Amino acid sequence: MVELLPATVSSIQSPDRAPYATQKMNASELAKRDGSMDLPFLLRFTPSLVVTSDAGAGVGYTSMRIRGSDQSHINVTINGVTLNDAESHQVYWVDLPDLSSSIDELEIQRGVGSSSNGPGAFGATVSLNTMNFDTEPGGKMVLGGGSFGTLRSMLKWSTGQLGSGFFIEGRASRIVSDGYLDRSASDLSSVQMGLGYRWDSGHLAYSAMLGHERTQQAWYGVPRIGLTGDSAAIVAWAANSYEYGYGGDDERISDLIERGRLHNYYSYADQVDDYRQDHHQLHFSQKQGAWNLGATVHYTRGNGYYEQFKADDDLALYGAGPLGLADSSITTGDVIRRRWLDNDFYGMLVQATREWEGVSLQLGAGVFDYIGGHFGVPIWMQFGATGLAPTHRYYDNTGKKSDRYAFSALSSDAFDGRMQWRGEVQLRQVGYEVIGSDNDLRMLQVDTIMAFVNPKFGADWLFNDANRMFVSVARGSREPVRNDFIDRSSDAYPKAETLTDLELGWEHGTRHWSIEAVAYHMRYQNQLVLTGALNDVGSPVRMNVEASQRTGLELSLNWRPGNGFTWFGTVTQSVNTIDALEETLFDYGNDELPIVSVAHTGTDISFSPRTTGVSVATLEFWNRTTASHSTAASIEWSARYVGKQYLDNTSNEDRALPAYEVNDLRLRWIRSRAESGNVALSVHIRNFLNAQYSANGWTYSYLYGGMESMTTEVYVYPQAGAHGMLSLEVNF
Repeated sequence: MVELLPATVSSIQSPDRAPYATQKMNASELAKRDGSMDLPFLLRFTPSLVVTSDAGAGVGYTSMRIRGSDQSHINVTINGVTLNDAESHQVYWVDLPDLSSSIDELEIQRGVGSSSNGPGAFGATVSLNTMNFDTEPGGKMVLGGGSFGTLRSMLKWSTGQLGSGFFIEGRASRIVSDGYLDRSASDLSSVQMGLGYRWDSGHLAYSAMLGHERTQQAWYGVPRIGLTGDSAAIVAWAANSYEYGYGGDDERISDLIERGRLHNYYSYADQVDDYRQDHHQLHFSQKQGAWNLGATVHYTRGNGYYEQFKADDDLALYGAGPLGLADSSITTGDVIRRRWLDNDFYGMLVQATREWEGVSLQLGAGVFDYIGGHFGVPIWMQFGATGLAPTHRYYDNTGKKSDRYAFSALSSDAFDGRMQWRGEVQLRQVGYEVIGSDNDLRMLQVDTIMAFVNPKFGADWLFNDANRMFVSVARGSREPVRNDFIDRSSDAYPKAETLTDLELGWEHGTRHWSIEAVAYHMRYQNQLVLTGALNDVGSPVRMNVEASQRTGLELSLNWRPGNGFTWFGTVTQSVNTIDALEETLFDYGNDELPIVSVAHTGTDISFSPRTTGVSVATLEFWNRTTASHSTAASIEWSARYVGKQYLDNTSNEDRALPAYEVNDLRLRWIRSRAESGNVALSVHIRNFLNAQYSANGWTYSYLYGGMESMTTEVYVYPQAGAHGMLSLEVNF
């Protein structure tokens, strides 16, 4: 393996003694847990991490939260280039299917951490490296199949080093699944290619990652009553649920009664998300005297649409207008529409590093630009389509974002290397514009520039070979996202959020066991928290809260007694609260005072469980070695616990997800030959105790004539019960 580590990666990944809570994984560890699931599910055993899947089985739209922070607050990079969407800050793993098969190294920094490139991290940083090229030619093939019609095929190859220093590698993958929920199928494909040339003092490398996904929408979730109530209760609930379309829809109500937790609100078969995203990166590094210099140029192209069926919709929305009849006029009708995204994201990063005896200096800067078109096209209308051009756009707006940053980092040893301190500062300026018409025909106009200064300082102390402590304080800043501007309920722009993160850690390690304890206090100003509601394309709605905090203790223990047995466990206990907030309720029965505010103090932050825990026990057995080959087998039992999560910020018990525990089994057999690679067979049995749980949800409360008339909608995303996957892996 040759490490062509781009300079931009080194600024994201932390040094070995960085004063931050850090966990690293390599390709072999990811391969053991790989069972055709998206990357968040492969990371589900890391501290303070919660995962969920819209379709219920880890394929399709998946997401994760770390320390309660959602993906818009987690800085994700590939080879130093940010993967977070420029407008939403979300990470859509579905756009790059089977990304884990290309990852050589992965690092998670919890908290603000040491990331210096791109948008600042709030919950964590996840840095992915795909730039380690094999010195010898070889390849890998994976075939798998399992529950819910899930099928996976992957072929990966590498030429090794050619001639004086050339490298070529590639991967092609396809994953299809019917999904756990009804009509939640996914058809995912991706291609990755890497080209590299290295010389004594540097390298030049090109990386392309091309992905395409077509996923049936399961964004709406399932009404909670459908999981817990009988038919009479569901009918009674539906009679008061006109706000979300069940009240007068007998067919949809019948499906909810019949299918229960498998129900999907969307009955239209082509209610899909069809999107293609292509990433191109060019990395250059050169050692010049005492300096290591690096530059990265990148370009990401995205294009695709959401196709939606809308029953009895307002024709005026699409420019059709009323259709006059002899004694009446038609103003509504069924519509099939596509809502398009067409975007370009490009930029350049430069960096220089130099080391003296015990001292290291990093300097860097970057420029990012994004332009994204949002427009809608009705592709079929029950009435009024004859008057519209085939390319008619009923709304059309463009978002532009610029991101400029510079950073420096200095670290130095003291006390004969026992102590090491590190200081960083990042300067960042973000500009954002939106102009045009939105899907509800509102005219949009956003034009703002924000500037941030993010300093960080930490120290690390080695007491002896077995004990290490670290302390750090870091400031992070994060601009609002597109939806925060578009979905705001007042004329005032949403505020940027800031975080001061204090971390204190201790590590102790011996031959047979090790322990890590990390205490953290994260104090926010104007944090953008999830309200629990969704907008009309399934994206979460957020609001600023003036003051909030997360305080917790993370404990991790590794035990290696020998004889092939290892055990890993981690538990996080935290308190996540908002000092004060105003809950906004709409009263649809009061035209004079349609907005009602309710004050809350000391409530829990939404989607932030107080307790999370993981236990992973692995036993390796049947180790047999001969002159020509070796054979080994292992069994792993893992358990995850996630405490109660509130769906909004009111600490209302009726708007909460119950705690749950999920148990998985993994059986793995591998046979290796010295000259011909190895063959591995893996059996994944997930949730083998068949826990019936939901890991995510949304809620919305409204009034119809005063507080006594409050209606609360609660929708959840049920996760699959017992299910399995069989995978064959051949390395050659």
